[in-house]
Order: sequence, then C-alpha cells, then structure tokens
Amino acid sequence: MLEHILGGFSSVFAVAPIMGIIAGVVIGIIFGAIPGISCIMAIAIMLPMTFYLDPITGIIILLAVYKAGIYGGSISAVLLNTPGAASSFLTAKDGHALTRAGKAGKALDMSLYASVTGEMLATLVLILVAAPFSTIALQAGPIEKVFLLLFAFTVIGSMAGESISRGLLSCCLGMLFAMVGMSSITGASRFTFDIPELMGGFTFTPMLIGILVMPEVINAIRQRKVPHSALKITNSPNRADNRISFKEYRSVLGTILKSSAIGTFIGALPGLGSSAASFIAYGEAKRTSKKPEEFGNGSIEGIAAAESANNAVCGSSLIPMLTLSIPGDDVAALLMGAFLIHGLTPGPMIFFESTEIIYAIFAGFLVTDLFLLGIARSGFKFFIKVASLPRYYIFPCVTVFAFFGAYTAAQNMNDILLLIAFTIMGYGMRMIGLNPAVFIMGFILTPFMEQNLDQALSIVGSEYRLLFASPISWVFMALSAFFVFSSMRMKRKTAKNSAQLQRKAADI
Repeated sequence: MLEHILGGFSSVFAVAPIMGIIAGVVIGIIFGAIPGISCIMAIAIMLPMTFYLDPITGIIILLAVYKAGIYGGSISAVLLNTPGAASSFLTAKDGHALTRAGKAGKALDMSLYASVTGEMLATLVLILVAAPFSTIALQAGPIEKVFLLLFAFTVIGSMAGESISRGLLSCCLGMLFAMVGMSSITGASRFTFDIPELMGGFTFTPMLIGILVMPEVINAIRQRKVPHSALKITNSPNRADNRISFKEYRSVLGTILKSSAIGTFIGALPGLGSSAASFIAYGEAKRTSKKPEEFGNGSIEGIAAAESANNAVCGSSLIPMLTLSIPGDDVAALLMGAFLIHGLTPGPMIFFESTEIIYAIFAGFLVTDLFLLGIARSGFKFFIKVASLPRYYIFPCVTVFAFFGAYTAAQNMNDILLLIAFTIMGYGMRMIGLNPAVFIMGFILTPFMEQNLDQALSIVGSEYRLLFASPISWVFMALSAFFVFSSMRMKRKTAKNSAQLQRKAADI
C-alpha cells in the first residue's frame, strides 16, 4: 500500500493536478460561502468542465470543490448567521454569537482548523480502510449485491426529508427514469414511446443540472425582493480575540478527534450525511463538556465539534461508494457519476483495475487539505467580499454555466431541451416535497441493481428460493426493515417534540 500511496503523490505533484486543486478550493469556498448555493450545486456546475481533463485531475477538482464547499458554508454561518450549507447550522449558533462579541476572526479560525483536521483524519481512514474492505466485498456475489442495493435504496429513501413515503417515491422516480432507453442486458426498448432520441436514455449532465441547480435559480428569482445582507468582519481591538492560539486549539483537540471519529462513522453509513454527523457530534460534545452552558452562546468547542464532524463525512462517504458502489450521501452520488463519466466504475474491482488513479485521488485528498488551510487562511477578506456579491450578479452567472455545461457534455442541442424539461420537473418536485438528490441517487444506482438482478436470476434459474439461501441476504433484509422502522420512529418523535415546543411557546 505504501508504494501505491507514494506513487499517488508523484502523480498529484504535477502542474495540472495542483492547479486543479487550487481552482477547486477557491471555487468551493466561494460557492459554499454564498447563502443559497451549496457545494452540491458547485459540483453539478463544475462536472461538465472536467470532461476534457484526465481522470486524476478532473476528479480531484470535484473533490476539492466538495471539501472546500463544506467548509465554506461556515463563513456565512459565522458572519451572517445564515448557513451556506445545512451542516453549518450549529456552527451559526456559536460562530455568530462570537461575531456579535467582536470575535469573528476567532470563530473563522476555529472553523477552519477543525474542518481541516476532521477532513485529514477521515481521509487517512479512507486510505487505510477502503482497499482491505474492497477485498472482503469481492466475496459477495450478485445475489448478495441485489439485497445490498435494496438496503441502500431503502436507507436513502427513508432518511431523506421529513416524509419517508416521499423519499421512497423520489428514489423510485429516479429508478424509473434510469430505465428509459435500450436495455444494456436484453436490448429491449423501454419507455421510449417510439422517440429515437430516447433510445440512449437520458443524458446524465442535463438531468443533474436541471434537477439540482436551476430550481435554486428560480427560487432566487422569486426571492429577488428580499434585502441583501453583506458579510463583514467586526473584530475586537484585542488581537487575541481575532485568532485561535495553539493553546486554545489544543484545549479542544480531544473534542475534534472524537467528533471526527463520529463524522467518519456517520459518513460511512449510506444516507445519513454531514448534517446528521454535525448534530450528533455537537450533542456529544455538549454532553461531555466542562462548560456546556457556553454551547449556543459562543463556544469554540461547539464550533470545533460541528465543523470537524461535518467535514469528516467528506472522506468517509467515499468508502461505501468505492467499495460497494453505494454513495454515502447525495454529494457522493454526484461524485459517483463523475467516476462513471471518466471511465471508472466504483466497486471493489476499482482498486485492482485502476490502482494508480485511485491512490492518486487519495493523495490529492490529503494535498487538498493543506491547500484549503493555506488558501482559506490567507484569503478570508477576499472570499467574504466575493460571497457578499448581490444575487443579481451571482445567479445569472450560474445560469450561463448551467446551460454551457449541459451543452458541453455531448454538444447536442437536445440536451438544452432536456435541461429545460428537468428544470421544470426539479422545481415541481420541490413544490410537492420530493427530494431531488434522492432522485439522482436512484437514477445512478439503478443500472447496478439491474445488472446484478439479471445475474442473480441467471444463477438461480427457476429456483427462486435460492435468492434467500444466503445469510447475507437475510442480514440486509433485516437492516432494511430496521432502517424503515427506526426512521419512522425518529420522525414521529421529532414531530412530537416539535409539537410540545410549539405548545410551550403558545403558553408563554
């Protein structure tokens, strides 16, 4: 393994990958810091621009955007109390409290150091765990993979949004759209309605941009009359209040390590994501803190817990994607699409078929953390100015890049029509409460499900009981039932607590 890692570093330390990392970090921080634009939108816009790059450079750019975008959400959270990403909600509570006290620099520093530490630790776990786990995963046959993918669909659908039924419906809708076109197994035409353009199925990039990006542009247009709030730093005259000292960092290092471990574990579980990791780590840090009363009122320990946990998800969410072809969250699903576009099929065989590329990507992960630390620390004022630009400057640029990216994928004007159609569909999904990210995950995973199901049925023939002969199949069925039950129970509990809080507020 050491030989492969050293080879990966030698591939990364070239002009193209390094320039790609710098560009990805800058773009990710800017997109993450702008309220209303998340890193998933940034990746969707940047994906078509990597088509003409080699796989190492192209994927490293997207990973840099991912990592920097998760961190960038903390900038607007700290300065404006408006999280650029959902996972930065808790950072906003403590960070903005410090900003009001004239300690914005301290909050931004703590957010950056915790983010980089959490990301690096999770990346090391990814490097150490992924390859050995893929060797174990190779022992699973098509039958086991069918039930594994069913488990993934169940978890993704049940954990997305407030309604389990709408989450599962979003996933099924994505599966339906993935079946349009000619079957790669039987060659039969499905859902084409005698339209020749549909024989090849739907192009991934216009669908991705239309479902995830353009509806946000429409929302920005609807909210055009909302006053714009500029980001600004109000620092204390005392220099010690504007930075994190090594002593302060060391005092929260235990919290960072524990929260990074929580984020790494949560990220490796499909369907949970960075928001869940942030809340769990924050709650655990508050429970074990010597000063729990400071949480929510300007605690650097609270910022350290939330940021290290949500950034640790970046690396660990790739573990199930690379080893089992199951994306850990919605961003990992987009990255999985990027791997496929660049000719890399995520799964246990990728470590044997594309060893040099994978370890170069791992090395790029670690190098990205160092560039993120340096670029973010030296460019706070620049990123704040860019993120403070009014919406009427930002979203027209997003629209131009969206249409350009949709056309670039295949240089086909039909893709522009697809982009418009999926924009309407994506906005409609949001209006009725369906989850666009889950739709995309269902669309990506369906071909793998179909392929393994066909192989499984070929193995068992007419003896369908053999599908349930493997103990692994029963384990995944039990896990699927457990996740649906626990999700329903958790959502009922959340709704009950919310109703109690509303009643208490009404009584007051």
